[in-house]
Amino acid sequence: MKNTCGFFCLLLVLSFFHFQEACPKDNRLNDSTKIVAPKPLRKYHTSRLSTEKPVIDGKLNDACWKTGEWAGDYTQWLPHEGAKPSQPTFMKILYDDKNIYVAIRAFDSIPEKICRKAGRRDEFTGDMVGVAFDSYHDRRTGFEFDVSAAGQKVDLVITNPCNVDFNWNPIWYAKTSKEDSAWTAEIQVPLSQLRYSNDSVQVWGLHAWRWIDRFQQESEWELQSSTGPGILYLFGELHGISGLPKSRRIEIMPYVLGRLKTVKAEPNNPFANTGKSWYGNAGLDAKIGLTSNFTVDLTVNPDFGQVESDPSVMNLSAFETFYDEKRPFFLEGKNIFSFDFDNSSLFYSRRIGHAPSFYPILGDNQFMKFPDNTSILGAAKISGKTAKGLSIGVLESLTASEYATIDSFGERSKMGVEPLTNYAIVRVQQDFKQGNTVLGGMLTSTNRFINTPQLEFLNRNAYTGGIDLLHQWHDKEYYLDAKIVGSTITGSHEAMMNLQQSSARYYQRPDIQCAHLDTSINYLSGYGGDVKIGKGSKGLWRYSTELIWRSPGLDLNDLGYMQMADVIKQKNSVYYFVNKPVSIFRTYNATLSETNNWDFGWRYLSSDIKLNAYLEFVNKWAINATVSYTTQALDPFLLRGGSAMLIPSVWYKSLYMKTDPSRKLFFDLTSELSDSKCGSARYYSLQPGVTYTPINALKFSAKFNYSRNKNDLQYIATATDGNQQRYILGKIDQYTMGITFRADYNITPELSIQYYGSPFASVGKYSDFKNVTNPKAVDYNDRFSALNPTLNGNAYDVSESHNGVVNYKFDNPNFDFSQFRSNLVLRWEYRPGSQFYLVWSQDRTAFAQPGNQALGANLSGLKNIFPNNIILAKFNYWFSI
Repeated sequence: MKNTCGFFCLLLVLSFFHFQEACPKDNRLNDSTKIVAPKPLRKYHTSRLSTEKPVIDGKLNDACWKTGEWAGDYTQWLPHEGAKPSQPTFMKILYDDKNIYVAIRAFDSIPEKICRKAGRRDEFTGDMVGVAFDSYHDRRTGFEFDVSAAGQKVDLVITNPCNVDFNWNPIWYAKTSKEDSAWTAEIQVPLSQLRYSNDSVQVWGLHAWRWIDRFQQESEWELQSSTGPGILYLFGELHGISGLPKSRRIEIMPYVLGRLKTVKAEPNNPFANTGKSWYGNAGLDAKIGLTSNFTVDLTVNPDFGQVESDPSVMNLSAFETFYDEKRPFFLEGKNIFSFDFDNSSLFYSRRIGHAPSFYPILGDNQFMKFPDNTSILGAAKISGKTAKGLSIGVLESLTASEYATIDSFGERSKMGVEPLTNYAIVRVQQDFKQGNTVLGGMLTSTNRFINTPQLEFLNRNAYTGGIDLLHQWHDKEYYLDAKIVGSTITGSHEAMMNLQQSSARYYQRPDIQCAHLDTSINYLSGYGGDVKIGKGSKGLWRYSTELIWRSPGLDLNDLGYMQMADVIKQKNSVYYFVNKPVSIFRTYNATLSETNNWDFGWRYLSSDIKLNAYLEFVNKWAINATVSYTTQALDPFLLRGGSAMLIPSVWYKSLYMKTDPSRKLFFDLTSELSDSKCGSARYYSLQPGVTYTPINALKFSAKFNYSRNKNDLQYIATATDGNQQRYILGKIDQYTMGITFRADYNITPELSIQYYGSPFASVGKYSDFKNVTNPKAVDYNDRFSALNPTLNGNAYDVSESHNGVVNYKFDNPNFDFSQFRSNLVLRWEYRPGSQFYLVWSQDRTAFAQPGNQALGANLSGLKNIFPNNIILAKFNYWFSI
């Protein structure tokens, strides 16, 4: 697969020709299904409120709903694109100087089958209706407001092609009610929650939709199509809004909280002699509308104690685990600051407020109080878009200096563990040619104010930047998506040595081609990019080709996320799908992709090919299957600073199956299997899951995970034998088991109780130790020599000449890891935008190395681990000026 010129050229040729698709056979869902002729762009003309505003109770009996026009004639999108919906839907929109009002009547010929499942805020469940406004009318951003038949609100931001961000949480109002043959929804959206131009006459993009859960069917007021370039390009238009006053909004939300933390009491430890500690805090969030299209978000001394714990992971690689952001301030509007490419990003918000970087080593009879996280003193965001299509986002955050308090025989001292740090981001994008071309850029800076010697290992200043271009042509059928990035890092010689020898690049590798370890530098720079060209709309075929590169010196990890530099990739992909039921299938799609990898000196590393197929049946069951093959690979990172090593080829297979999600009882199953040539590695996992909804307000779910990982080439250590480095590998036999249990009790749309609990255990036993002697040998067994070390306490002694003289040692790598994490959260939205949280979090963690217990013993032993508990009460109050 080294030579991909033919496939690459074929994709380029295909991208300049338009395929005419044959009309699929009309496979009707039932006899009443009829094909609806294509419609032109739909327009809705709203009216200014001429009566008193409606009471938002879900009942459409207010006088205002007797004015204006009802719009219906929805068209099915899923599963039978273009067909008539199984049930009719009508909507009406009115407005005044402060609000948009929406009424929706969702008819149902069998009203007792309307699904009224309750869910958490922003959870799609049961029957639903909604509207979305492209208030900029730039066909790039839509603000959507949905409500379930049970009355739960869902709000999100839509971007093309069909991406959604549920982390936007505006203040709005919605209620639902029942009629004889329909359910109804009443929505009030304050204009202060939207962004729009200052024009006296407004034209917005408009989207309205309905979901019928028992049919798994979606219909739209405007004609949507899976063959289109993106959902926002197909929005209809909302006309009739005029004379809106200039928006000057200020929203303020102060909070107070109290927290009790309990840990195992240690009588000799002055910081934990009782095992209890109390903590109180207060802070403020604010949103200020500079104009109708620019907003400032502020947070002062934020606390995120109500967010769910991260999942348990046992990471045996050299690369950092990526965790999703869960803190509201950084979640809301995160799409504005997005600059992602090839699993890397210029902005990874978990960097702000992370755990302190330096952990002091204690002596005998010393105790320490160590901060859990770096305190965020404050943060601010400015975002918006001008009338000429220039979008701007600015984020600034300041985190505090953090100190560990050390007690030594009653005398206390403080040691700095994290410096005062400022983070800044600027993001701009400009539309051209009615949005067919978008040119943007992004700059980030991380500045640490280091004044203690023990923190000199940290980078002082890190600057990254990027330019991105999206260009579409031939009525948005084809596209060019390009990103160029660069970075410059400065710091002490120690910091630069750490950066050069980090797992992202390993400059100490003896066979690295485009860089070398330099002990004298105080800066490091690099660059990278991603250029993708392809067919993105029209017809049922999609294809693309892509080139990605990252130079050895590129580093994004001060404020972004990147696992690996020194790489060049070339990817090709072909995708086919259907948008109407075919035979026994509601829908299906298939993707064939191929990737080739080189290092930055164009030394060939590997290739892989992957086939994925998704099949959804008419009974609403589904299967997703993947099979891939990776050639023998030259891995530059396996030895963590040693030469690149050849590793055998790998076959990988996965299978996912699920039953009908509209049923009260829902099952799913995920399985994975990978096998390496020469028997060098084998991995399998099984993950069954079940969800049960006994009543509309209550849902239970459980996900079980069991896996076994056997790998003959697991890195263990780099040992020193005189002036020579020894790279020690071993055979790991790792067992992992975990269960994730959730219970959601949604008493009302405003009052809910959620529980999350997850026991987890992983054990690894090592054998067949080996020293890598010829990592690029053609024959697999010639790449290393077997070791027969002697276990001496917690370490292995190695005598290469077998004469009793110990040449080097390495620690016993066997490990036992067990953890239980849980959250119980009561959330009460006692008035719109204002919440009260009562939270109980528990953590039980044990890690032993060397470890000698079985997997079951680790799981059962969780009950014997003393828990760390946090009980937190948080109260916030939203008001506007």
